[in-house]
Amino acid sequence: MNEGSADRWLTVAQFDARIEELRPEAERHVVGQHVISQVLLKRFATPFGSNGLKLVPFNLDHPDRLHKMASPRECGKVKHFARFASASLEQVWGRLETRIPDAALAVDRGDVFQHEQHVQTLKNLIALHLVRSLHYRDVHERIFTKVYTEQRTALLTEQSDLLRLAVLQRSGLHLTGAQGLAAAADQILQPYLTTFENGADFRIRIEDTFAKAKEMISAAGLENLVPATGKFLLGDTPALAIQQSEDRTAFNVAIGDSTAIVLPFGPRHLLVGRTPRNGMDIAPAEMVTFLNQLQIEAAQEWV
Repeated sequence: MNEGSADRWLTVAQFDARIEELRPEAERHVVGQHVISQVLLKRFATPFGSNGLKLVPFNLDHPDRLHKMASPRECGKVKHFARFASASLEQVWGRLETRIPDAALAVDRGDVFQHEQHVQTLKNLIALHLVRSLHYRDVHERIFTKVYTEQRTALLTEQSDLLRLAVLQRSGLHLTGAQGLAAAADQILQPYLTTFENGADFRIRIEDTFAKAKEMISAAGLENLVPATGKFLLGDTPALAIQQSEDRTAFNVAIGDSTAIVLPFGPRHLLVGRTPRNGMDIAPAEMVTFLNQLQIEAAQEWV
């Protein structure tokens, strides 16, 4: 799936039907929503006395600040990630996350590739963190703003005659001035703006994108990298679709343009999706450093 391409969008009928299906759930919210699964955060946490598992979140905006330990429950959360029917969206994620512990045990034992169901679960976990991310939400907002602006501009310029005709047929009014034309364009586009502002558009598209991402990642292989030395870091945007060429590596590209998708799965494991084969490999020290640098560069605030 390429963000912004025509095949990204649901049909109007599908979109409207899904909104109506979710409308009874619209006000049921989870205020603090994890964009990083707690089960994944726990793999990076260590026991701290009688206080349970703890992480050390590093704030990139305030590197000199005292970094306090926090529990996995406190980390990787966004207060209002989804604002429309978020409780039902949490159920979508939960159906996958309940399968992660068994897959994680297989990774730690070293026999994960003997269990296809665990391999598929890990691929789906990569897809989950690609779309349930601050990066995806930013992309969604940029695309909507771009498309909305383009549509409004078109209604006021090359499609203005069609807009005047539509208003005349519907109301019998002749639009003459620019102000009336703009008001008519805004009225036509208002339903789309409303679903964007109340979060319904994002809620529906992220669920649809998750399904498409799972399909694309499932079709390729999965590798488990183990560091020769050092440990993998986890950033607040952990799943990265990367595109490598001879002279550069770009990250946060569209899935269809990526050469690999990486997701740290603990200090001693890193999952790589969209590979030619399934298998395990050793990451040399320079690769571990490079992958950790990507986590830091992609992070919005925390590592």
